[in-house]
Amino acid sequence: MELKSAGKNKLLLVFFVVVLGIAAFGFLGLEKGVQADPAARKIRLLWTNDMHGYLRPLYHRDYYDTMSDQDFISFSKKEGKLGGMAHVATLVKKLRAEMPADTALFDAGDTWHGTGVPLFEEGRSVVRIMNKMGYDAMTLGNVEYLYPKNVVLQRVKECNFPVIAANLSDMDTDDLVLKPYIVKELNGVRVGVIGLTYQWAAKTGERALTEGWSFGIREKEVEGFAKELRGKHKCDVVIAISHMGKGADIKFASRVKGLDVILGSHTHDLIDPPVEVKNPEGRTTLVCQAGSHGKNLGRLDLWVKDGKIVRHEHEIYRIRANEIKPDPEIQKIIDEEYAKYKWMDDVIGKTKSLLWRRATWQNTMDNFITDAYRKMENADVAFGPAWRFGATILPGDITVDDVYNMVPVKDPIWVVGLDGASIKGVLEGAIDNVLNEDPYLILGGDLMRFSGMEVWIDTSKPFGRRIVKLLIGGKPYDPNKIYKVATAGGLVQNHPACASRTDTGKIAPVALMEYIKANSPISSQLDGRVKDKDGNILRGQKKFMFMGVPLY
Repeated sequence: MELKSAGKNKLLLVFFVVVLGIAAFGFLGLEKGVQADPAARKIRLLWTNDMHGYLRPLYHRDYYDTMSDQDFISFSKKEGKLGGMAHVATLVKKLRAEMPADTALFDAGDTWHGTGVPLFEEGRSVVRIMNKMGYDAMTLGNVEYLYPKNVVLQRVKECNFPVIAANLSDMDTDDLVLKPYIVKELNGVRVGVIGLTYQWAAKTGERALTEGWSFGIREKEVEGFAKELRGKHKCDVVIAISHMGKGADIKFASRVKGLDVILGSHTHDLIDPPVEVKNPEGRTTLVCQAGSHGKNLGRLDLWVKDGKIVRHEHEIYRIRANEIKPDPEIQKIIDEEYAKYKWMDDVIGKTKSLLWRRATWQNTMDNFITDAYRKMENADVAFGPAWRFGATILPGDITVDDVYNMVPVKDPIWVVGLDGASIKGVLEGAIDNVLNEDPYLILGGDLMRFSGMEVWIDTSKPFGRRIVKLLIGGKPYDPNKIYKVATAGGLVQNHPACASRTDTGKIAPVALMEYIKANSPISSQLDGRVKDKDGNILRGQKKFMFMGVPLY
């Protein structure tokens, strides 16, 4: 009897689970249109973002990883390398083949720069691959502007697809530098695509490279383009490919009429599922982003009827190189590009510790780099930019390619004289970039990297009053003293208060290679250079919410 009773109870349990499952499915059908109208037309959007020139697979520790360094090392060895444009191309081909006439492939920028080979080729190698993969459009990210204007425009001309930006104009003529949008027809659905390049490119990069170009957020202009696409061009769906960053995209979507989808970039966020934002006219805008470094490919399938999205399906595919065969045509291009620089694979030293980059407050890679700058120049302080890109280096060999992945520049190391008050001011500005609650005013979101200092931060204080203690060389800083500062890849050498300014002539990655050779094996750890107001070491990520959505 007990067995029969148990069996009956089990059947009842299964029945209720099935009923609840059907009810839940029905609820999802109402919420996301799972029970789609058969008259709706299906289209497919694929996209990449923040690939940073990573032609080949890599190891990469994301900022949201919570495992220890040792656990990450063990995990990475099991999972293998990620990304690689030939592996991305294979998946793109597969997903396109399912809907060959109804699929579009986009890129949201930070694509042509970030590793050694694209640096030496000034982005040509990446454009060559994108052309072969058949991209339909892209916008420019901030790292594209690390090349001079004439180089950027030449790469644009070489693209077999449109490069678009509605918020980039010529300051002399006020004309847009690039087309603001394109129109594509997929499965009878007219899709308007607006480009949004990085809004702060003139402020965060070397201004000489973008002199004469104006950037910005430009809500009203984009709203006007969306209206034009729906009216003049009879578009059913309007999307934006944006390099403004997760927080800025969410705020933008809440304030601008006419956008159905934002395929985002810049902050390297993995947004899954998409953030659903209500815009001023009551429409829902889906805000998406697919991580970084070519580790992922984003897919958004839309069902459209009468100018409205009645259903959507979203997936982020992780590109595990040992599970996805490289596309032979793309791999051939990559091999040809690297064949020009065979010395990139030369081993120049070893690391005993895991070198990784992305973090709000500090990381082992930039701790090593800024420590090396400071020591090689016998400086009091060293600064480096808060770059998000950079392949993770597991304990073991370090190659030339690894160093260019860390510091993909041809910039020299500068030595400048800067008073303590100005150094404190630089840090206060960098801290505000982390803590400012307006996403439109955040220029990246991670703290500027430094060595030779210990900074205590009170995150509850307003701008200009957050540093409660500052030590330089282990002693309280002197606001009037001129300190010797080494810097590369940043803008500290342009500070107006510099008492002296010397170009050492040492190219940053080359100098780092010499330092590694002389000091191998190297090692780097998180330390006490960044602390909270109580002296606790700040290691993790900033916890920040905007419109109920966690950022960073």
